[in-house]
Formats: sequence, structure tokens, C-alpha cells
Amino acid sequence: HGWRCLAGRHCVRGWSAMGAFLGIGCALTNGGQRLFLGVDIGGTTISVGLVDDQGVLRGKPAGVSKVGGGDGESPVWWEPLGDDHDPRHIAQRIRKLAEAALAVEGRSLSDLRGVGVCTPGLMDVRTGIVRTAANLKGWQQVAICDILSEVLELERQLVVLENDTNAALLAEVWVGAARGRQDVVLMTLGTGIGGALMCDGRLLRGSRGQAGEIGHAILVPDGRSWGGTGVAGIFEGYSSASAVAARAKDGDGRSAGALNDSSLSRLLQPADCADVFRHAEQGDEYAKSVVSEAARYLAIGCINCCRFVDPEVILFAGGMAQAGDFLLHQVRNQFAAYHWNIESVRVEILAADLGAHSGVVGAARAALLVVDSADGVL
Repeated sequence: HGWRCLAGRHCVRGWSAMGAFLGIGCALTNGGQRLFLGVDIGGTTISVGLVDDQGVLRGKPAGVSKVGGGDGESPVWWEPLGDDHDPRHIAQRIRKLAEAALAVEGRSLSDLRGVGVCTPGLMDVRTGIVRTAANLKGWQQVAICDILSEVLELERQLVVLENDTNAALLAEVWVGAARGRQDVVLMTLGTGIGGALMCDGRLLRGSRGQAGEIGHAILVPDGRSWGGTGVAGIFEGYSSASAVAARAKDGDGRSAGALNDSSLSRLLQPADCADVFRHAEQGDEYAKSVVSEAARYLAIGCINCCRFVDPEVILFAGGMAQAGDFLLHQVRNQFAAYHWNIESVRVEILAADLGAHSGVVGAARAALLVVDSADGVL
């Protein structure tokens, strides 16, 4: 297929030892590409997309919106997650979305060469079990791959589970901002800070699948109280989108009149992260100081990642990354200021490309890698 060996090494589940994968078919669609289904069960939505083996989304629904941060339109089918989180009911909804996408291409479920599903939470990707997911009520030890295999009427070995942040990184390395790179860190800057790590072309998972919990690294011992883990001073308490909004609200050590003098004080509702960045770009001194502080801590977090895993590229994804060059410029400057003096800065700090649908693309990529490793492509 023309892929370099590094592409197949991104997935480290140990599937090559599973003889059940041997002999999986590699039939092509009429267009010459195989079709994979990517599924992203997110915090508020279920998204499904058809992805071919070149990373192109297919099966476009009518009226699709443009991908945030990406180019062109993205044919992803989605619906609100809602309150019914029963795994089998969700799987049945995924089937309906998948059939709608396949119908656009004149295909059926039997034409799928693999299915990848990504979720947040703690999971065992080798067995396809979600141990727990905060956004999915009642999801404790859910064998989601077994359930999807049954509902979609596909062989179990064709269905693959992946962490949502790892899936986003797989997508960016495949067809996004880190295309073809082997050593990459991705940070999602939202309510917290999620992380995914790739070294020498392999995702790092750790003994319990918890590698990449960057947001919970201690940045300031006994620092700000943040979240519910019982640990103060963690990274996401200083540089997440939620932290920016909280910092703007409480001032945290600034003069009593600082916020009152800011244009943020004239908003009808408490400022969120987007408000803070918008007012900072417009020159508000208080908002600029909040952003500058967040960028400084973010740069220090990036430096720590460099010391641990030595990436070529660090990518920012998530809501705060939409600030684009305004954020990146400050982080790069702070990174250089705190960088050691034994060599020049080499790492690239970039915004991720694929926006809201990186999970769908990355989940499909995870399935493709497993199928190809079984087919002896690597």
C-alpha cells in the first residue's frame, strides 16, 4: 500500500500474537480503497464516519458543517448523546448512523474492513473493555467491542477500541499536522488537559493504560486546589480552558481592582476561556495577563514533555487551541525562555489540524492498523 513501516507501529496492543487475526480479508471497494468505520462516543455526541485507507472521509450527509481547524467539509454523521447511555442502545444508534453513511456510498455493513471506536475514560484496548467513563452513565466494565461486533454483525476481530485522545493523535500523525512524524505529543486543552504520547512511532500506554495523563502531572507542589483527584498544583489547574476562566474570575493574587477595571467585568455572564482570549487580543491588560500566565505554565508543561519523551512536535487540540497563533506565539516564546542552554529549541509547537472529527478519523486508523498487522502488510 505504499506505507512506511512506522505507520503500522502506531498501535501497540500486541495483536500480532493473536492468531485469530490471520487471514482477515482485504477486499477493496469499487473505488479501490477499503472502507473503515470510525466511531467517537464523546461527552455530548455520538459521531460516525466512513474513512478510506487514505484517510479520506466518505459518505457525506447533507448540510454538514465545516471541520474546526481543518480544510473543507467533513462527512461525519452525528447525533446528541442524550441521557440513555445503555451500551447496547448506543450500539444500535451507531448502526443506524453507519448504515446512513454507507448508503451514500452504495455500500452495506458487510463492506466494512474494520471498525474503530474511541471513548474517554479508563479502558483495556486489548480486550475491548471500557472500565469506566465519566461521561457515560453506568459504563463499568463494558465490553463495547463485543457489543458492536454483535450489533453490526461483523467479526469480533474487526472491531477495535481506542482512547479518544490517542485516537486524535493517530489521526494527526496519519493525515494531520504531524503527518509522518514518529515522536509526537498531543495535548487537548479543554475542561482539563488530556494527553497522548507517541515515541518511535508507537503509542505509549503504560502498565494500566494511563500513560499520557499529562494534565495530572504536578506542576506546582501544594499549589492550586483543582479537580477531584485530591492532588493540588496539577498542570490542568493552570493551563486548561477551565483554569483560564477560573483565573480570570478570581484574580488569584492580583489587586482588588484589576478585574473591575477590565472589560471582562462588563460581560453579562462570567467570562469563559474564549471571552478571556478575545478581550486579550483586543488589548485588555487584565485578560492579557491571564493568558500570559497560562501560556507560561503551558510552555513549562511542554518542556517537561520534551525531557520525558523528546518529541519532534507538540500539538494543541481542544477548545483553547482555537486561539491559534495568539496562543502559540506566547507559548513558543515562553518555551524558549525556559529552555535549557545546551542546545537550541528544536521541537515544533503547532495547532492540531483535524478539529472536532479527529476522533472519528483516528478510531478508523486504529482499526486499519490492526487489520494491516494481521494481513502482514507491515
